[in-house]
Amino acid sequence: MAKFGRICTGILLAGTCSITLAASPVPPGDGRAVDQALTAHDYRRAAIELNTLVAQRLPPTDKAGPDPLLDRLLAQLISVNGSPASAITLLTRLTSDAKLRDLPHHRLLLATAREEAGQFKQAERDYQTVRADRDATADDRLSAALGYARLRMMESPDEAAAALQATQALPGQAWEVDLQRARAEALGGHEDASRASLGRAWAEAPLAGAEQAAAARVASDMLVAAGRTGERNRLIALLTVDRLNRGVSTGQDVLAADVPVCGFSGVRPEDSVAIQFVRQAAPGRPRFSLIWASRPGIATVFLNAVARDPDYRIQDGQATAIVLKCRTAPAADYQVKANLEDQVLSWSTARGAYPLLDTGDETDAAALASALAERERRYGPTSVMLLPVLQRILAATVAGGFGSQEARTRAAALSHRIADIIGSNGGPPDLALLSTLSATSLDVAAQNKSVAAAQADFQMLLEQAGKNNAVSLDTLYTLVSGATALSQAPSVLRTQLLDQALAVVRAHSSAQDPRTLALALRLIGVRSEQGNAEALSGLVREYGLAQDLCSVAAPAVKFTSSNITADDYPPDLIQALLQGRTVLEFSIDPTGVARTPRILVSDPPFAFDAVAVAKSSTLNYEPAKRAGTAYTCRAQTQAVRWQLPY
Repeated sequence: MAKFGRICTGILLAGTCSITLAASPVPPGDGRAVDQALTAHDYRRAAIELNTLVAQRLPPTDKAGPDPLLDRLLAQLISVNGSPASAITLLTRLTSDAKLRDLPHHRLLLATAREEAGQFKQAERDYQTVRADRDATADDRLSAALGYARLRMMESPDEAAAALQATQALPGQAWEVDLQRARAEALGGHEDASRASLGRAWAEAPLAGAEQAAAARVASDMLVAAGRTGERNRLIALLTVDRLNRGVSTGQDVLAADVPVCGFSGVRPEDSVAIQFVRQAAPGRPRFSLIWASRPGIATVFLNAVARDPDYRIQDGQATAIVLKCRTAPAADYQVKANLEDQVLSWSTARGAYPLLDTGDETDAAALASALAERERRYGPTSVMLLPVLQRILAATVAGGFGSQEARTRAAALSHRIADIIGSNGGPPDLALLSTLSATSLDVAAQNKSVAAAQADFQMLLEQAGKNNAVSLDTLYTLVSGATALSQAPSVLRTQLLDQALAVVRAHSSAQDPRTLALALRLIGVRSEQGNAEALSGLVREYGLAQDLCSVAAPAVKFTSSNITADDYPPDLIQALLQGRTVLEFSIDPTGVARTPRILVSDPPFAFDAVAVAKSSTLNYEPAKRAGTAYTCRAQTQAVRWQLPY
């Protein structure tokens, strides 16, 4: 399976990518091979064909602008086998052309990308446009109707149910209409009608194409319904439809950090939502969607949190569901969605420079060197057309490890060249900042620059970024969060970066902005490491944080032990070969024992909840202390991974 969650367009975002390069110039292709592969759902072949097409259609100069054919094919491929949100600007550019081939379909893809990015109101309007477009295919109109219902049910489930009642299902897709209807009816409190709709969806699922993952998706909804009513045997039986011996998914800790703080948007501690994730979403469908919420109107803030977490991925299987609750205090690990990929893609393709996609093949260093030499000859040494190949070479160098001085020096040189090209070609300010910071970091790794010199450079760059309104706060926050996450970094450097970033963020947002509070909590953590109790207490007061939070204790509370053993694994889950992960929130009493537990993330839903709560009292910590006296602190979180005990 080809990987497109992160296409090779960024500096730090570039994954390990491999490409197929044409050995010699050939006449420009017409894209039919890519279209055929997309129709066959063969996304790896589509990526290989698109890479070849990019090489064939290199423009005569780097002033030629975007290639409409490559725009269309790249947007389609990202939409069905990647992160649709990274193609929003590309799809916006495409749909601005009234003569675009399959314009309604691309508007549908744009709506889905916006939904996955958390731009719900814009997505809803886009879905309505496609629903009303007589030029749209019946399949696209149905997809738009389902998208409209998905978004409306978050605020007005009865309105969504009525819209679905009037929707004509196509052969093989009746299951999805009934599934969405069941969700809207459950959200509206019509449980009997919801059960009937779910039953119809279950009966219709076998008639759907395999690519729709119908059985797994309907089973996810049915198991959530069973879990809500305490039908454990039914819950476990339905979990085995798609989770039988599945590996544990990742990203729950990020979700736990990003869920809303209780009280925000009226969310209460007892509120919960169930969300479904699909490993391979069909065209016109997002990666995640709402299954159920304890009350209408509370789901939007939870789905926004999910939209900010690209790291939650199903490791295997087709679909899964998780249940989320609000947290009682802000998190230092709060994550924003600084979608640099979308910026990079829109900027580089507007200059005719198209990315080289990951096809899962081994890297051919000689082919990359040859491609770079050819582009240098054709466009010159500072052209933006060199970026896709340079970024690919840098990604391969980093992936090969920094075991040798030669590799570190080479990576630093490549990073500087990329930063220079971005700067000299008027790259987006966010990308220019990121590339410069990356080059500085690699200079330290290559011993080209001292840590002290890097500190000075970082501070200067952040000061400049703070004065540049074109640099987004989300990008600044992401960069500082990453730079200060490693405890190995000198505390003086982390303090400087956090102080500077806080000054910038506070100048443009409120004191209760989650980014402000997260940076403040990180700074408190560094002050705690430094033993600066006076500065720490001042920060707690300055940012209005509760004095009894475990996250502001100095010295910091530390996990010491637990007594969760293989004997605690629920026997019925061993029999069903089910695994999972639970994120707990609790207080820590003066003896260091976890008390008053509540579950923030339940994955899979409800299955491990009882044992997680029951065994939470075996979690032990070094307690919070003030002037040497232990006290009860609250809002500590801990993830528990449930792996089969054999």
